[in-house]
Amino acid sequence: MNKQQYVLGIATLMLAISGCSGDFLDRQPYGVLNESDFFKTNDAGIKLVTSCYRPMLDGWGYSINKVALGDEVVDNADAGGSDPGDRPQTTEVGRGRPLTSNPLLLECWSNRYNGVGKCNIALDAITREGGNLVSGGVAIPQETVARYLAEIHFLRAWYYFDLITVFKEVPLVTTVEETATRKEKASIAELREQLYGDLDAAINEANFPRLMQLAASETGRASKDAAYALKARAALFFAGLMEQGRMDGDATAEYTIARTAAGEVVNNGGLSLLPDFQDLYRGDYQTGPFSSENIFGVLRDYNPAFGLGGDAFAIMNVGRNNIGGYGGNTPTRDLAASYDPTDPRKLFTIISHNDIFRTSAGGQEVHNYQGYFNDYNLQHSRKAFVPQQYRENNDLLRSNWQPYWIRYAEVLLIYAEASLKSNGSTADVVERINEVRRRAFVTTSKMDDPAVFRKFAADLKPINESLFESTYAVKASDDLLAAIKRERRAELALEGLRLYDLIRWGDYATTMQAFYDTYGFADKGRDADTNSWPFPIPQVEIDRSNGKLTQHSNY
Repeated sequence: MNKQQYVLGIATLMLAISGCSGDFLDRQPYGVLNESDFFKTNDAGIKLVTSCYRPMLDGWGYSINKVALGDEVVDNADAGGSDPGDRPQTTEVGRGRPLTSNPLLLECWSNRYNGVGKCNIALDAITREGGNLVSGGVAIPQETVARYLAEIHFLRAWYYFDLITVFKEVPLVTTVEETATRKEKASIAELREQLYGDLDAAINEANFPRLMQLAASETGRASKDAAYALKARAALFFAGLMEQGRMDGDATAEYTIARTAAGEVVNNGGLSLLPDFQDLYRGDYQTGPFSSENIFGVLRDYNPAFGLGGDAFAIMNVGRNNIGGYGGNTPTRDLAASYDPTDPRKLFTIISHNDIFRTSAGGQEVHNYQGYFNDYNLQHSRKAFVPQQYRENNDLLRSNWQPYWIRYAEVLLIYAEASLKSNGSTADVVERINEVRRRAFVTTSKMDDPAVFRKFAADLKPINESLFESTYAVKASDDLLAAIKRERRAELALEGLRLYDLIRWGDYATTMQAFYDTYGFADKGRDADTNSWPFPIPQVEIDRSNGKLTQHSNY
């Protein structure tokens, strides 16, 4: 009886199944938007463009990573943190011979390729569906579509240049891959060609605006001036590699490319330096990010109503103890010693132990840097620090801290260096260097407005134009390349560009070896030599490639 009931039950179930239609299996699930319909939704185009910026809004994967690789693994700063065992991935790269499993390098690789992938998707989609894009129910003009494409070309070049600076040769992916296809490394020549191709696509697009044409509501978006500046920065790097025999090519011709691109910004961009260097880093961020000095910065905004938090950089790279930060990015004694004591940029770059800032309640906050990793340097980054009065609820993560990824001051120095190296006018070289130095020594404040006491303010004094010309201005008879090197370090310290400079100048090995011999802290520079760079491709990426991707020969 039980067996008969079981068989009958199975038979009934099979009849029920066979009698049902399978159409429901073929229906699109409710709430799912297919690709074709998405492009017809409001503002789909700008959403795709915005997605290409997203990797740069990752505090840990981009802001912190970029400055760690750019400054903390070389002589400008140490990793910092709670103790000598904190941030070992940064310390390991700083020694000069990182493992292929190094997390800092993998973080850079993953974040930048995430950006490349988003750019590839957006370029493909907008190229195919640009005619269907709408905003406010109205078709977007083709001029706007052209601007979107130019902007994305710039961003793809931006991510690739970060990869080139760290790894030199990497896979070149410019299309949306249908499968998880892995590629071998492209040559540095191929990467250079692709980089310039993307940047020229942006530069040559008539609808890609100059920086001064951007509306206030578009502050933070890329511009034609950013594309010129990145091309100039890249050309300096390639020229340096050519001079060292690390890639084929005519270094003088490459410097000419840099001079032409930077000159377009200097001569035709209508840009200028802020009179006071302090306005970049006071902490209120009401001036610097919105000024004509900030060529590219990806505007941050603490706005919880839209789910926007502050950048983790602003808590990671300030003091621990009563300050409330995580203690990362500690400027070295060597960086502090490299400044002229009368240069106010030192004041606005490095905070010292026992410096005092005002609190939001009208009291005083004494910076105490003892008892953790920073005990050695007893210094932190002023460029990372937002004083209490400019935070919400005194929370370091609730502020509008902003990075400056390209500043006009850098473009002036690129122009000076490229002119010097391509037989340009010596007078022009001197003029551009002094334009940056004059702002520093003559018109920059000699006191830190939110502070009560700053150690590095003690040696500052008013400097008028006459004293500047007689004592501080660079002269045509000076060693101009050495002057440019000093100026770049003083002006751009802790902004992620020091590794880039040391590699392209061929100074990495000697600088890091000398640093180790002088300081020896955390063994930084101990293993540095001419074979340290390019840094190794993450082993996990090689493993995933099924033999396509190979490690650099120096590792």
